Amino acid sequence: MIQRGVTLSKEELEKYLQGEEKIEIEIRDEEDKVVEKKVIVKRVNKNVNNRKRKRNDEEIEEREIEVKRTKRENKINKFIQELNLPMNRQEEMILEEQDEENDDIKKLVEKYLDLGDMNSRMIWKWFYFGQDFKRKVNRKVDQERERSEQTARKELYNRIMEFLVEENEDDERKQDKRNALKERTKRAIRVYKLFVKIGQHRINNIKETPVSTISSITKEEKAEIIRCLKKNKKLKI
Repeated sequence: MIQRGVTLSKEELEKYLQGEEKIEIEIRDEEDKVVEKKVIVKRVNKNVNNRKRKRNDEEIEEREIEVKRTKRENKINKFIQELNLPMNRQEEMILEEQDEENDDIKKLVEKYLDLGDMNSRMIWKWFYFGQDFKRKVNRKVDQERERSEQTARKELYNRIMEFLVEENEDDERKQDKRNALKERTKRAIRVYKLFVKIGQHRINNIKETPVSTISSITKEEKAEIIRCLKKNKKLKI
């Protein structure tokens, strides 16, 4: 038996063993002429490879989920730290007067369009928009007991949309605006409810945590925030 060795690099060997590359061997005579060519192919169980790939993909996905979870926890912990800071009275904002009887939709629209500014001030704006929207919905329900909260919200969305939609806008654009309105309103109410629970004066403490983090807080995260504030004797409920 004639034996000859074929030396492969680490990368070449890996590709061969995975069935990704073939090895071509040339048999030559004494004059170095090619007499015959042979191709060696590694037979690979595709099912085994697919299982390995799937396992690798799952491991990568688990790592990505863990990284996202850790980042989210860090954001919430930072938010809790800011809530626990002592109030600086000199930095307190003069809160705008809230007229519960004011049913001016235009003012509500202005608040919606003004959801953006420096951090604590922006949070106040989200708080006030959520507060106004919630109050107007409650007022509609109180005025007509048979009207559900869902119906009252829909009617209020319709009124606001009258001011947001421009002439000659197509239906798709209108629907995009309505979806954005509903989503941002939902987040604003979440901000409002959170600070009603933990004290709206704490908004002035928030210098770094963006409103996007606060407005996406889950029920579980809200419960953890309240637990931490109680633990540090910063909250009495």
